[in-house]
Amino acid sequence: MRKFRTLIGATLAGACALAVVPGTASAAPTAAPQQAMAALADTTGAYYEVSPARLMDTREGLGAPKAKIGPLGKVDLQVAGRGGVPASGVGAVVLNVTITGPTMDSFVTAYPAGEARPDASSVNFAKGWLGSNNVTVKLGAGGKVSVYNRNGYVDVVVDVVGYYAKDNSMTNRNGGQYEWYEPERYFDTRNEPEGKPAAGDTLDYALDFGPELNPHMRTLVVNLTAVAPAKAGFLTAWSGATAKPTASTVNYGAGVNVPNTAFVQTTPCTGTEQGQWCTPGSRKFKIFTSASAHVLVDVVGAVDDGFSEWGMRFKPMSPTRIVDSRTNLGITGAMGAGSVRRVAVPGALVTPDTGVAVMNVTAVKPTKNTVITVWPADIPEMPKPNTSNLNPYANQIVSNAVLGIIEPNNAFNVHNLTGSTHLVADMVGTFYYPATATASTLAGDAGKSQPQIVGSSHR
Repeated sequence: MRKFRTLIGATLAGACALAVVPGTASAAPTAAPQQAMAALADTTGAYYEVSPARLMDTREGLGAPKAKIGPLGKVDLQVAGRGGVPASGVGAVVLNVTITGPTMDSFVTAYPAGEARPDASSVNFAKGWLGSNNVTVKLGAGGKVSVYNRNGYVDVVVDVVGYYAKDNSMTNRNGGQYEWYEPERYFDTRNEPEGKPAAGDTLDYALDFGPELNPHMRTLVVNLTAVAPAKAGFLTAWSGATAKPTASTVNYGAGVNVPNTAFVQTTPCTGTEQGQWCTPGSRKFKIFTSASAHVLVDVVGAVDDGFSEWGMRFKPMSPTRIVDSRTNLGITGAMGAGSVRRVAVPGALVTPDTGVAVMNVTAVKPTKNTVITVWPADIPEMPKPNTSNLNPYANQIVSNAVLGIIEPNNAFNVHNLTGSTHLVADMVGTFYYPATATASTLAGDAGKSQPQIVGSSHR
């Protein structure tokens, strides 16, 4: 049965990232937390983060021939057994797919190898575009993912950031579970006194989930946006516990606002950081920008170590189109300025325990520069947030991954800011509440409050 929960506690929407504020503790847990959790009793659908690792780069001949992928071309990329992904027992992977140097307007689709190519897209782009998209894809035959290009010639770079267990064979590994949070903008350098980060700057941020939950939170799920870059470049987000990885999180062109959903590992604040900028125990992470660019961080969820009773598991599916306003699928006609549409997820794709739909959402040729925002349809306590999922320019076709909350009635809202635009959404899986979530091994908190900002440092 679905475990619908209500968020409690004050939030800090629009707060300046430099303001150090006390964290708000979460509600008392129903059972005393363990500092070192045993492996989950059943790992099916659990999430495992890996240090971002490059699996494919057609510019270098890594994981594919050293050549652009041509029109109607396909590469079968070996994923299982590479980049920290086990050789077996993996159901799906979380990838960052980067497009560079396309010769025509086109799209790339990532799908399970060995299956028929679906009527879906993973990254949509214009000629000459530079950008990336977070793509969750079910593994296919031989642990491979097929990467298909529709038009022209394009270089494709693929980095892996995590994977989901297919079955219970990961019992020797401590997997995590996803928890959604009310979408909220936590950090925005446009509001910070230092001004626009310079090329080569590293931003340090920390969030406090409360003393009971802090030891168990491992990964933040965010929508990370680069705004008004001075030139082409990239953002890299990582825990900061290691040197900056070579993988990128958001790739952007000069002057173009580019969002990307990201799974960002965190590490505990020790209290010994230079300037003591964060509260001990809170979860911190870093963002590097290669060119001068503003940075926006919208938090949508987190992955714990299996501690919380609100944790969800992932069930992958082959990409399935649920919205295409051009054909009146899911939404009738283009969305006008300021319009809100309610989208009901087809019943065949969900179960009574489903809480989140994992989608690739695409804005198709808006008439003006606009902003697309997704949030749950039927939670009165959660009005439209001050966040964004897509920031398309006029006449662009732009995609981004969206982890859409669909509780309690398997539906979500979508809002278009200005102009009119068509919208497409392809589902790639769902998060569900497992029956094991009531077991003593998954004891968690009785309520849920938003994490709180506890400091930042720019270098």
